[in-house]
Amino acid sequence: MEQYTAKQWAEIEGGHTMSENKKGLSLSFIGKEVTESRMFRSKGKVEGTSNRAMADLAFMNMLALYILYHEYDFAPVAKSYAKKTIQNGNFNNFRTGGTDLYMTLNSLKNGTSTAREKDQMQQDRINLPEVKIKNFLNQMKMGRPITGPQSFFMQLERGLDIQNSNYRSIRRLTQDWPRLNGMQKQLVITRMLQYFRTNALRSELYSFIRDMARSQGLEVKNAHNAESPKMRGSDTMAKIGAAAAGAVGGFAIGRAIGRGSIK
Repeated sequence: MEQYTAKQWAEIEGGHTMSENKKGLSLSFIGKEVTESRMFRSKGKVEGTSNRAMADLAFMNMLALYILYHEYDFAPVAKSYAKKTIQNGNFNNFRTGGTDLYMTLNSLKNGTSTAREKDQMQQDRINLPEVKIKNFLNQMKMGRPITGPQSFFMQLERGLDIQNSNYRSIRRLTQDWPRLNGMQKQLVITRMLQYFRTNALRSELYSFIRDMARSQGLEVKNAHNAESPKMRGSDTMAKIGAAAAGAVGGFAIGRAIGRGSIK
């Protein structure tokens, strides 16, 4: 895989536009290319997916993309994915060649998901922060630092009406990804992998998060699946969660684990 040069990383850290590598962007590290959506092959598949599921997937994909962008070996993948997602400049039309993220944003913007009454009520609660999302993706595709990630992800969480306390906890840590310690990153990646494996196994970004977890040892083995709320959490994840609580200001994940809202 083509890696960023020292010059490119200096440009990113300095707040400048990253210069392109003359050889072009390669995704050969994983052996895959970012092409059309793997989850939504047809408009019928989109229309058969609930707005709640679409909003959660959009949220987790944005968080995963932010993580990958800040990892040396995966930053070019994130840049390429952001470029393909925003290549049309908006999310107005259904496009068979769109990424998973594009498909979710298009569906949420146009309300093209299922017509059940409960699902329509959920759609009415969605307020997609489209301008902010475009800015986020454009900064990434140009290799620039993401400005104000904390405020952006908070606004995204509210706009997508994210109610799952586990996903909100993942957001609180992910927005500070460059400053997290190894234990905190383990917690985030383990929970993120659980989400994708349970709800979006075919998601394009899942495979990259999975490979990053393997290469850096970021998945806690035999951890309780947070997507199964009726089961009791493991001592291992409880200890990691408690240890992670101290480093992010105002993030009460340790207390959440004690109350059982994060197993």
